[in-house]
Amino acid sequence: MTSHQVTVRVDDRVACERCDVADHAVARMRGLLGRSDLPQGEGILLRPAGSIHTFFMRFPIDVVFLNEVGVVVEVVPRLQPWRVAGVKGARSVLELAAGEAESRRIEVGSKLEFDAELSRVDAVFREAAQTMSEYVLVLFVISATVMAALVFMSGVVASLINLAADIIP
Repeated sequence: MTSHQVTVRVDDRVACERCDVADHAVARMRGLLGRSDLPQGEGILLRPAGSIHTFFMRFPIDVVFLNEVGVVVEVVPRLQPWRVAGVKGARSVLELAAGEAESRRIEVGSKLEFDAELSRVDAVFREAAQTMSEYVLVLFVISATVMAALVFMSGVVASLINLAADIIP
């Protein structure tokens, strides 16, 4: 998960006091996996994301789908483990403890706002940095593959030279 948290507000109310932001591939894939619960007041914002799954989770969650400007387009209350949910047009997903969306009066059409740390510039910078790190990882894998192929080929060449030395008197 990323190292930053935000506070999520809807109208004049706090929707999530401690919301982790998962704004790169590894953090989004991990999500809430491995946790035994999600306390009230905590959540995770997955972005970009238009769908989620609760495979391998141990507890139900409320799922709030948001469009590109933070307007709620769908709320899925108490989504049980081993389920999938997605909404066409959703650009991010807020996962909350089961029952939190209703108790905090989050509904379709609500506009969610995030504290200043989640500005558009920060998001673009984080996405660019994540993309760059993914490219570096791909280049590392490619270079390791090339090195392994070279080591293999040098072994083949050495074997051919030994074979030629044995054949030629």
